[in-house]
Amino acid sequence: MANTKNSQAAKIRQQIITWLQDDQETEVVSATKFPGIRGIRAVKLRQMLGALGFASSVVMGAVSAAPSIDRRIKKAALKPREVYYYFDANTETPVNTPATAPIATTPVPTATVAVTKPVSVNAPAATGLTATDAFTRILASNRQLSVDLNALLTDAQQQRPLTDLDLDFLTSFSAQVAKQAELLQTFTTQSRIDQLRH
Repeated sequence: MANTKNSQAAKIRQQIITWLQDDQETEVVSATKFPGIRGIRAVKLRQMLGALGFASSVVMGAVSAAPSIDRRIKKAALKPREVYYYFDANTETPVNTPATAPIATTPVPTATVAVTKPVSVNAPAATGLTATDAFTRILASNRQLSVDLNALLTDAQQQRPLTDLDLDFLTSFSAQVAKQAELLQTFTTQSRIDQLRH
């Protein structure tokens, strides 16, 4: 059962990557807030995957976990309920493989990289909250939480049928983890943009 779930999640991630690289499917997220980024709104992405026949329960988990599993898939949040996924071709494809992942990737928090063309060589030193040890630990905790959530969703597939209580918890918890990742990503992005202004 877990292999079937992982296989479907891998197919969903590959389909997401294909769409995110297609200018016919993507749109400009925000010329001012996220210049140069083209993506697909999360709601539309889930609808598109549903139209391909993937079960909504699989789509929810796979889409939420996709940025943690493949760091080339990123999220840009215009508003808490207006989230876009986009593809960052400049991010290196990870080479390490977690035990449960079906493809060669290393989980990385979506909040750590927020722009399509990261400037690492000549970037100014991080300042403010993003430069603190506490913020670094929060990013690491968020990364681990995303990995654990993905594992929990995989385990949940093995224990079907689930109770309404289980399903409500998974739905609410997934939404909270996604919201937390989006908040961290938005803050990191805005902090970097703010540094460029000074």
